[in-house]
Amino acid sequence: MSDFGKQVLRRSGVLRSLNQTLKARATKAFYKHISSYYSHQKLAVRQADLLAGLTRLPMNPVILFMGTDHAQDTSGLLQALQRIGRVTAFTRADGLYGQSPSSGVTSLDVYEQNTTRLRELIGGMVAEGYPPHLIIGQMWGNAFDGAVLADARRRHGTMAVNICMDDRHTYWGNLTNKRWMGTYGMIPHIDLALTAAPECVSWYEKENRSALFFPEASDPAIFHPMPSLPKLYDVCFIGARYGLREEVVLALRRAGISVSAFGNGWEGGRIPTQEAPRVFAQSRIVLGVGTIGHCRDFYSLKMRDFDAPMSGSCYLTHDNPDLHGLYVAGEEIVTYVKANDCVERVRYLLAHEAERESIARRGYARALRDHTWDKRFSDMMRRIGPLTQVET
Repeated sequence: MSDFGKQVLRRSGVLRSLNQTLKARATKAFYKHISSYYSHQKLAVRQADLLAGLTRLPMNPVILFMGTDHAQDTSGLLQALQRIGRVTAFTRADGLYGQSPSSGVTSLDVYEQNTTRLRELIGGMVAEGYPPHLIIGQMWGNAFDGAVLADARRRHGTMAVNICMDDRHTYWGNLTNKRWMGTYGMIPHIDLALTAAPECVSWYEKENRSALFFPEASDPAIFHPMPSLPKLYDVCFIGARYGLREEVVLALRRAGISVSAFGNGWEGGRIPTQEAPRVFAQSRIVLGVGTIGHCRDFYSLKMRDFDAPMSGSCYLTHDNPDLHGLYVAGEEIVTYVKANDCVERVRYLLAHEAERESIARRGYARALRDHTWDKRFSDMMRRIGPLTQVET
């Protein structure tokens, strides 16, 4: 869409709403198409056999991490890997962190730049006497040539593991230049997929690829209760302003509830990443919006689902079915379905401090016990190789 077209949409509430509705329908329709496709595919190899066929990692492996977003990656994920082994993070030729972002799905220059740089980094590690045992990170078909991973496996026995946080809406992606742009495009080149969508495990397995359910997590050294600080915010929300996020926040405000919102488009503006733990800890309620894009009833797990409870504050978010296997709703977190439902939940929680703080304490205990990045990777290592001792 042209810049002029985007300006027209921003100025017209009706057109903007229609555009959001069409995007939501397209997102859900594409997901249903993929789900239908895999429902008719048969599993050729059992998951246990797929996992058994993986290369075993040594203790303290040499790791090359394929990062994308420095703020997100250093909020606990990268630190956990550094406690497992010797980590080199992917950097661009100019020294900037992470894979070069694509300016579009057909950005061939970026694809070639990332491919060349990955070869250089692997070559440098080999020259230093430390060929990577594991290449892991968030990788897509439009980012670089996955054949580099296969080459590292053939030459050095390297295992390639893809962390797939958005499979429900970025699995296939577009087919461009005979390449699938989503995580699907990496399947021929990886050994294991770690997907945050439980039903997608079977998608990978039906492609004869090992997969594990791998939700996001948190780091208690970064996100934790701060009892010495006062509770400054009744409700806080951190995230860009668009679609249903805006609707939920404004519904709360119209009901007379104070909501402090931070991120692109909000009056609070973007806050430094290192400030998020403090804001969460100083909030009576941390608000989550669990939908995908502009959808109203299509969900995915978020990093906030783990960082917010880990902060020791009461977490209120959409009733995403994925959360029910991770927390006890009503006891460790609180969920809502629609904006008016959210308003009633917030009113109740603000009026019942003892109950709210009890939920917050139980949510923190659950997050600390089950939802740390250290535990995620320790569990992964148990499934695919020797037990790696990490501090939890």
